[in-house]
Amino acid sequence: MKTIYKKLLFLLLILPLSVLAQTTVEGVVVDSKSNQPIPGVNVIVQGTQVGTSTDFDGKFKLAKIKNGDKLVFSFIGYKNETITFDGQKSITVSMTEEANVLQEVVVQVGYGAVKKKDATGAVDLLTTKDFNKGFNSNTESLLNGRVAGVVVTQGGRPGDGAAIRIRGGASLQASNDPLIVLDGLPIDGNLQTINPNDIENISILKDASATAIYGNRGSNGVILVTTKKGAKGALKVSVGTTFTVNTLAEKINTTSAADFRSFMTNPANIAQYNIAPSRLARLGNSSTDWQEEIFSNSVSIDNNVGLRGALFGKLPTSFTYGHTYIPGILETSKFDRTTASLRLNPSLFKDHLKIAINGNFSVVKERFADEGAISNAINFDPTQPVTVDNQQFGGYFEWLDGSNNPNFLAADNPVAALQQRNNQTKRYRYYGNVQLDYKLHFLPELKFTVLAGIDREQSKGRNELSAQSINGFFNGTNNLGRYSEFWNNRTNTALDAYVNYTKAFGKLNVDVTAGHTYYERNNVGYGSGELRNPANVINSLNTFTSPVSKLESYFGRANLGFDNKYLLTLNLRNDITNNFFKDVRSGIFPGAAFAWNVSNESFLKDSKSLTNLKLRLGWGVTGQQELSTSFSYIPQYVAGNPQAQYQFGNTFITTVRPSFYSNTIKWEETTTYNAGLDFELFRKVKGTLDVYQKETKDLLAFVAYPDGANLTNNGPRNFGNLEVKGIELGLNFDILKSTDLNWNINFNANYQDRKITATALDGTESPGFFTGGIRGGVGNTIQINSTGFAPNAFYVYEQVYGTDGKPLEGVYVDRNGDGLITPKDMYQYKKPYADFTFGLMSSFNYKKWDMSMSWRASLGNYIYDNNGSSYGYLDNSINQITPLNNINPSFFETGFVNEGNNRFFSDHYIKDASFIKLDNISFGYSFAEPFGNATTARLSFGVQNALIISKYKGLDPEILSGIDQTIYPRARMFVFGCNVNF
Repeated sequence: MKTIYKKLLFLLLILPLSVLAQTTVEGVVVDSKSNQPIPGVNVIVQGTQVGTSTDFDGKFKLAKIKNGDKLVFSFIGYKNETITFDGQKSITVSMTEEANVLQEVVVQVGYGAVKKKDATGAVDLLTTKDFNKGFNSNTESLLNGRVAGVVVTQGGRPGDGAAIRIRGGASLQASNDPLIVLDGLPIDGNLQTINPNDIENISILKDASATAIYGNRGSNGVILVTTKKGAKGALKVSVGTTFTVNTLAEKINTTSAADFRSFMTNPANIAQYNIAPSRLARLGNSSTDWQEEIFSNSVSIDNNVGLRGALFGKLPTSFTYGHTYIPGILETSKFDRTTASLRLNPSLFKDHLKIAINGNFSVVKERFADEGAISNAINFDPTQPVTVDNQQFGGYFEWLDGSNNPNFLAADNPVAALQQRNNQTKRYRYYGNVQLDYKLHFLPELKFTVLAGIDREQSKGRNELSAQSINGFFNGTNNLGRYSEFWNNRTNTALDAYVNYTKAFGKLNVDVTAGHTYYERNNVGYGSGELRNPANVINSLNTFTSPVSKLESYFGRANLGFDNKYLLTLNLRNDITNNFFKDVRSGIFPGAAFAWNVSNESFLKDSKSLTNLKLRLGWGVTGQQELSTSFSYIPQYVAGNPQAQYQFGNTFITTVRPSFYSNTIKWEETTTYNAGLDFELFRKVKGTLDVYQKETKDLLAFVAYPDGANLTNNGPRNFGNLEVKGIELGLNFDILKSTDLNWNINFNANYQDRKITATALDGTESPGFFTGGIRGGVGNTIQINSTGFAPNAFYVYEQVYGTDGKPLEGVYVDRNGDGLITPKDMYQYKKPYADFTFGLMSSFNYKKWDMSMSWRASLGNYIYDNNGSSYGYLDNSINQITPLNNINPSFFETGFVNEGNNRFFSDHYIKDASFIKLDNISFGYSFAEPFGNATTARLSFGVQNALIISKYKGLDPEILSGIDQTIYPRARMFVFGCNVNF
């Protein structure tokens, strides 16, 4: 206890203390081949809870052991070693690496785990050593670029979540997000509230033979997140802090005040473009870089404390606390997260009953900046000042009309838009579960598992606009400001019960699992329209209670292995959901996979070049029901507005009208085929190669209905089919491996082709379903979903260019040859998704120095430049009914002057957005025993979002939707870190 108290004192005071303990035996653990010390080796006194682990130099100390005790040394990838203590004061233990480390790696699969060598599906595993280095504010960023076929698109705002796409997703307008399971509990939404420092490993299930056991939730892949569990042995404390300087990596290209003023006052331009004297009179005397005014450097702090070990010497425990504070580089935005987790892992009855208790609590406070200020900053007149000498609008410069009233058609002052709005939310989230695993005493091959979990989040927020804001005007005269608020309670519960039987019958290994799961979602809340000060009148109030979504499932799986060579996996799941009408709410989702461990055959068993080879074949069916509009089979009625009331005498009767109704909508169904190859060469190069095809039918989407076909013009429906084909390659290469010098390269690549194979509009004159709303005009879209083309392909006119290489304004190719330019001349051109994606991580260490680099590349993805199309014509700057706006540099490339002529739909604005990114470069130095025995420390420095190489001239070529409408920029971060373990 004396040792524990000293460690807790270090935790509270964050001061170095030497940990003193009575020592009976000490020693060092080394690799048998290289004689290199092995850190992290578990040292346990056999049959007790007494234990420790080796430090950075492979050293250990154990107190209060007696003669005859057996010391067991264990470490992943090495054979266990047992030493009998007979009074030695010092012991040197030499550990031998397993013949094939790959065989000992264990990956999580649905409702169980399997050794990597026995996996039959396309499954990848990332552990802490594989995660991206540096500052990771969310769990998604740990795996960005690390796994073939997994694309993570990170947002720029502080604490922003990320979109994860596994093999491109299997849907169009329904969710393409993978199912995320945290310690057995399905988690809704992003992983923003989870502390990445709590993560032990992540398993990614990519093909349907692996995900079919999750049925209608497995079409987009499954990510199984395992947190750090309670550990046996002495209590260990880890303390880490990260200090990050966030900077604007690149500004959006705009015309400077000097160049704008020069253009406007040039006599030739005045004559050519008919610039009116009244316009020239509006020029200001300032030189304002509006992006400099709204963006600024910021400093983020991330602190984490963890304790792991046997509490009271018997109860394996893990406790973590973390606090992350990120002020955004866009003024007024911020993210503040506090997390705490407790995990207890006791075992009873000689380990026949194992209990896992996981509790996680988080508080997230956010302030959201008005991101419209970014587009205003690139469009606002740079000759105008930020502030003026009067109190109107809080002293900020704003455009007025001829009557000295606010001009609501003009762009808002970007700084005022940020500073005069306060949009905040606060979220409390608790998620946790209890899992019981009981292995029968009289039949240890049979194990029962019960898991009960809850994920509850309560959120509330307010959005307040200052009464001094130009947008705070009401009825054009009364400046009262605006105020709205909301609260929301979401509760998800899960209950799983299953049984597993595992036994070897000679050369035949049998592993069978069967069970039942129940999952329920409940959501209730309200949102107010506006409460305007000082009247404090609620103009609208919307209280909602969503129908409880329920999913009940029965599942089974059989893993059969013969002679360590031939492996067969069979899955079956029956899902029953109340999201659909009773006649279509039940679905059967089967899966099957076969693997052949060729390297265990006699003709390869002793090969020293091809040290591992496994062939895999997989097939499975999964489903999808995650569309924003559910329960459409329930007749619903909506109260009419006051204009639709009936009058009887002096009484007004509110009418009701029926809403959309359909009892035929059912879930999507995706069938996946996969062929894979796992291999290892010369015990240095490990690799996987997969070829896959996904076919989705009955695609869910919220689309237009023909006139008279339903009670509304738009609604959900099953409208088509989608096909995805791809090839994945993953390589891990130990270039150098010695006592002092190690260098490892991890590389992955993916090729993918997505194509819509059918829609409900086939055989009609309609070209497809329009999507991808853009800025400019009213209700314009730039993308389309139609048969034979990639999803969300851009739908545009083919631009004609002059002899000087510039596009001719309003001149397009008559593609159908009818002598007219009409929408029938529009065509599908390029798409936002990459053909090829690549990831590369290089890890290098020399003695106590280490360095790592993470690269990503994307080829074949395109972007629609909505900034150029909406601002890049001269009339936007000088001849609109609005005041002066800045000249978008796109004008100098195109020479476009007028607003019309279908400019928005020119394929000139479809740009190649292929890129190469250096996501992270990190350097570190490790200290051995800086604060006494069994302590380690590491100092690190790194740069994130370090380099972007791309032909695209916009802010960032990586935009998931493929439409660039000024995104919140991803910061370039300079990261300083310190970690201490003792």
